[in-house]
Amino acid sequence: MKTKKLLYIITTSLLTIATLYITDQVLMLSYNTKIAVKLITFLTFPLIYIFVTKDNIIKGSIENAGRNFRKLKIKSISTILGLVLFLFLIGMFSIFKGFLDMESMRTDFADKYKITKDNLLFYGLYMSFVNSLLEEYFFRGFIFLNLKKIGYRKTGYVTSSIMFAIYHIANFQNWFSPLLYILAIAGLFVGGTIFNLLDDKDNTFFNSWFVHICADLAIVLMGYLILI
Repeated sequence: MKTKKLLYIITTSLLTIATLYITDQVLMLSYNTKIAVKLITFLTFPLIYIFVTKDNIIKGSIENAGRNFRKLKIKSISTILGLVLFLFLIGMFSIFKGFLDMESMRTDFADKYKITKDNLLFYGLYMSFVNSLLEEYFFRGFIFLNLKKIGYRKTGYVTSSIMFAIYHIANFQNWFSPLLYILAIAGLFVGGTIFNLLDDKDNTFFNSWFVHICADLAIVLMGYLILI
């Protein structure tokens, strides 16, 4: 049974990432359509897993987050990491913006994603609070915490972080030079690992959610600076 669960989690995770890559880079669907496809794939496979195995990582994460809400240590760590990550990303953007293909980024925003200065706030709020929760639920909850629960903790760390990094390839594959591209992927892998560490002890993907929100808020700010 453990092997079947392992294979299901890894196979459906790869299928999800491949599907989203195709919708973004091959079919070039609108951003709203991409959101719909993401919701369907991110929710369907994990819900099937919950229905079949009765391992409800959503319920467990909510219960564990509730029990640990009063733990100042966890909240302090997440707050500090979130603020540090926000400042770090803005700082890196300021330092390396001269190496970014700003025109390709503006084109992607306007033509592919239909994101402009006028609707950036709406999409920014969605990405920062809704999309970040969805990603934490999928990568830290469905992949990492489930693999840990069935006895594959180390595999969960590596698999979740790799999947998280690969998932973001479609978002910026045309924006960076090869060196910055590699650094970005490596940074996402490290970030995914840190998110797993935050969630590991308390078995809830809500510990890393705040940090993810801060990271996405920094990206939204960078998007605004690119569009103006």
